[in-house]
Amino acid sequence: MSAAQPSFPAGSSDEPKLRLSPELVREARLDLAARLGYGVYGYALIFIALGATTRYPVEHPVLFWSLATVVFLAMGMRVTLALMRDRMYAAHPRLLIWLLTLAVAAGSGVSGLLFVSTLRSYGFENWTFVIVLLWMAGIVAGSGLSFAPNVKLLALHVVLLLGPVTLQCLLIGGAQANTFATFCLALSFFMALVGRYMHKVYWQQLHDHALEKARARELELAKTAAESANRAKGQFLANMSHEIRTPMHGILGMAELAMDSETPQESREYIKTLRSCAEGLLAVLNDILDFSKIDVGKLTLENIPFSLRHSVDQVCKLVLPQARVKGLLLECQIAEDVPDVLVGDPTRLRQVLINLVGNAAKFTESGSVKLQVSQTQFDSAKTEKIQNQADLIFQVSDTGIGISEEQQKYIFGAFAQADGGVTRRFGGSGLGLAICSQLAQLMGGHLSVESTPHVGSTFQFICTFAMGKEQDLAMQPTLVAENEAPMRILLAEDNPANQLLSAKLLSRRGHKVNVVSTGLAAVDAWEATEFDLILMDDQMPVMDGVEAVRQIRSRETTNRRRRTTIVSLSASAMVGDRERFLASGMDGYLAKPFTAEELYATVRQFASSKQRIAG
Repeated sequence: MSAAQPSFPAGSSDEPKLRLSPELVREARLDLAARLGYGVYGYALIFIALGATTRYPVEHPVLFWSLATVVFLAMGMRVTLALMRDRMYAAHPRLLIWLLTLAVAAGSGVSGLLFVSTLRSYGFENWTFVIVLLWMAGIVAGSGLSFAPNVKLLALHVVLLLGPVTLQCLLIGGAQANTFATFCLALSFFMALVGRYMHKVYWQQLHDHALEKARARELELAKTAAESANRAKGQFLANMSHEIRTPMHGILGMAELAMDSETPQESREYIKTLRSCAEGLLAVLNDILDFSKIDVGKLTLENIPFSLRHSVDQVCKLVLPQARVKGLLLECQIAEDVPDVLVGDPTRLRQVLINLVGNAAKFTESGSVKLQVSQTQFDSAKTEKIQNQADLIFQVSDTGIGISEEQQKYIFGAFAQADGGVTRRFGGSGLGLAICSQLAQLMGGHLSVESTPHVGSTFQFICTFAMGKEQDLAMQPTLVAENEAPMRILLAEDNPANQLLSAKLLSRRGHKVNVVSTGLAAVDAWEATEFDLILMDDQMPVMDGVEAVRQIRSRETTNRRRRTTIVSLSASAMVGDRERFLASGMDGYLAKPFTAEELYATVRQFASSKQRIAG
């Protein structure tokens, strides 16, 4: 509903206490015109009755036919306005109300003159006056319904009908005339009460009806949106099934071939392919996790020094094999004036660029793919603080299949690709561009596209980075392999493959590893032995990892035992999982799947001299 208060011309009244939309005011005024058009036919009855049953036309021909002419003109005017109300209101909204007011004044005023002239000519007890009186009572009684949209027009109507005869009776005087005048006044007052009530009910119903229609429209839109979302998600699930099952097929197949291989070299090749398939599967899962984090505003960016040229070079090296297979020319250019050392999130920047350049290579059959990085021109009036920032333009252009103007409207939405044919032909989950768009916004930019079908596309975004210094890169810590002292480690993990993997990796570094398969067994093992570190899965039979940690922390407090470092090794990596584990009493979190170095780095992070044992 619009908050604008409608204005009304003098002599009209829409409900002033309701703040209504122009659409609602229009509906009420058009309804008023229709009601006044339907109610005109009663005016003709009195003249027909007078002509058929009385001598009024003979005794007062000039007055009778003059009044009849005006009434019929007013009737015609009201009928015409009722029929032409839509066009009239569209052209001149105020004029429609003024013409309706004029028609009502003419018809009601002439009827009032007919009433008073009949009283003066024939008196209270004459048949002619009785006919006019009965007709007048019917007209007044029915006016409450006809004039419900506009109470001021009702008041004008009743005053013109009963006002002249009431005044005439007061002038005549006497018991009979005064009594009749009193009844006319009482009828006028009653009609005022009835009119206001019907007016209020009318506008409330109109308002409620408008709300119902608005809700119906909202429900229809919501239904349409939900159906569209369901279709998109259905397509997304179908795509995801394809994207997951494809590398999974490769993993299982390569594992089977590796088991049956005849030479170590052959087995190694199969395992390399298996690892590649697994990395592809992990990329799909990471897309889902990234999107879920972005969707609830939980994804945060790093702010560390990095080399822009090194990052761009990494992107190009990753996509180059894909481009070479298709015979594409891959160019990566950085303008000379672009600073190399920046402060920001290099991982997320590479993620966006890899996605855009990778997509460009995927959707280009021949020609070239180009990544260009340039710097926007600084304004000389900018402050020193702004001058220490770099506004960079990243452009990825290709000579691929292109995207139509209609399809460009929703390609940055979740679960969306250009069309189903693109998905079948090129694959993909439909989350990549949605994630890139959100990441560009988090980095202060906006991802946009310009494309022509069968010619090519250019994706572009601008990001602002603080400029760093060369020494900032030198100061960054590097992860180096170190021979840390061995530790007593309890591994609580129910999956045999994960048990074997983690235990083997830790044993390679000299750690002593005890393996248990349930949370209850982990608590019992902790009770029996001092451990430097516990690596705890969260979902295990008998007792889950969270409950096991709760019991360990409770017993540490009760028995005044030193706090044991507990790190979650969990495949639960959705938004809020890390926070949930830390809140349960764990000291760290490492999501599966993890690399050997990630596991070693986690162990080093929580190692201390007090927790080490002799080799």
